[in-house]
Amino acid sequence: MTSATALARLATGALLLLATGCAGAAGSGAAPDTLRWAMGTAPSSLDIAHGFNDASTTVQFAVLDTMVGLGPDGQVVPRIAASWTHPDPRTYVFTLREGPRFSDGTPVTAEDAAYSLTRHLDPAVTSQAASYVTQVKKVEVTGPRTVKVTLGKPSPTFLATAALAWQIVPRKLAAAHPKDLGSPEVGTLGSGPFKVTKFSLASGVTLERNDLYWGPKPELRRIEIKAIGDAETLRLAISSGEVDGTNDIPASEVRKWSALPGVTTSFYPADNIAYLSLGVREGPLKDVHARRAVAHALDRGALATLMTNGHGGVADLMLPKPQILALYGDNPPKLRAYPHDVNAAKAELAKSAHPGGFTLTAPYDSGSDDVKALQAIAADLAAIGVKLELQPLPTEQYRQRMFSHQDTPLQLVDLLYGTPDPGEVLPDLVSRASAGPQGFNFSGYGSPETDARLDDLGRYEGAERAAAVTEVLAEIADQVPYVPLYTKEAAVALRKRFTGEFGTWTVDVFSTIRPAAGA
Repeated sequence: MTSATALARLATGALLLLATGCAGAAGSGAAPDTLRWAMGTAPSSLDIAHGFNDASTTVQFAVLDTMVGLGPDGQVVPRIAASWTHPDPRTYVFTLREGPRFSDGTPVTAEDAAYSLTRHLDPAVTSQAASYVTQVKKVEVTGPRTVKVTLGKPSPTFLATAALAWQIVPRKLAAAHPKDLGSPEVGTLGSGPFKVTKFSLASGVTLERNDLYWGPKPELRRIEIKAIGDAETLRLAISSGEVDGTNDIPASEVRKWSALPGVTTSFYPADNIAYLSLGVREGPLKDVHARRAVAHALDRGALATLMTNGHGGVADLMLPKPQILALYGDNPPKLRAYPHDVNAAKAELAKSAHPGGFTLTAPYDSGSDDVKALQAIAADLAAIGVKLELQPLPTEQYRQRMFSHQDTPLQLVDLLYGTPDPGEVLPDLVSRASAGPQGFNFSGYGSPETDARLDDLGRYEGAERAAAVTEVLAEIADQVPYVPLYTKEAAVALRKRFTGEFGTWTVDVFSTIRPAAGA
């Protein structure tokens, strides 16, 4: 099956229409076109370079336009760029549409667009999205409305990743704030359907409709966003009508959510992968046999059941399920596997430099649902003599420690991606460029040979591309810097006074939501 066919199959059923209704929240007092939205964690930054996480990007994509976007089936579609050409394998020429303005009325220029891409490559910015644009060699303004991008090597993933990372911001503002653009003190300025009127790490974000937006105007006039860290408190807030919607539903709690009166909870395939990151640079996990022992010790089936409650499943490859389907169809490769087998785990441990076992520390976000999985993982590892000490940390402290790549020998990671292409994921996992501060290669694994394989991905299409991706996945399976655990379905809950359309490739959640008929 070709990738295009697989994408078409993926799109079938991926879009869903949340049930409409006219029942409002009892005593809500909110205007019909005001949405009160809750997240499990607060946005850390309104700039993708400094806040490449679910909570932050949910707000960013409502405010900041991108050069190109993704359609319902994952195809690349125009956004700020009205069109583009691809004159040779390493060159793209974008023509900006006429009319887009930032929400303060300033026109969006080719200079703004070009700088918004190149800034991710600037060491002074230390962008969390840098791994998405490492293939970019040069960005030039070639006319009043044209931008030319030259890649170091051909890359079939460039357009899809540009749909996420190439957020357009004013050059003057971004250049003046390489480190703190998007912070509450500096804020940001976009040309998207909404604009920011308030941003506080403590009290949340308020968005207002951007009347200067070049595209279809959203039906929501105002969005009030706040963080509710406790999952049960969030559920009760939705149930009571204090909050109108959320997409931060723990998969392990979906049955409670599905039974809420006056609320529609719906699901679609998430582009996520949850896994254990094993630090390969030092400590016991530097030994590949110790890593293989950990992999064999884990009961991933039980973990998937615990963490997805039937809305997900076991991950066998280090890719999100939608990407596997897009690339391989119904025939993913069979690679080295680590079924739950205590005896096999003990045999690998006996081959390691630590046959008697060892102790690991696992820091985690105390505001997340991860502790359930980590407790189960600790019990599995105890069966082979490996002690896992769990270390809860406040959300921001955990993020800082995670992205510093210091003292994180084992951690549970659940990353949500945005495109149907594995070229988005693999550089994150095993490129040496992503193994430094702010990168997503938390294991520290990488080599010149692996980097060369990643670079070569851009040379191939179709079956050859699938074979090249398989080669990288086989290396990960053999060396075990990561243990794939489970994939999930995404869930959205809305009170029935609102309706909306969501799918795997929806990035601007708020523009899809509107008051229900008669609400």
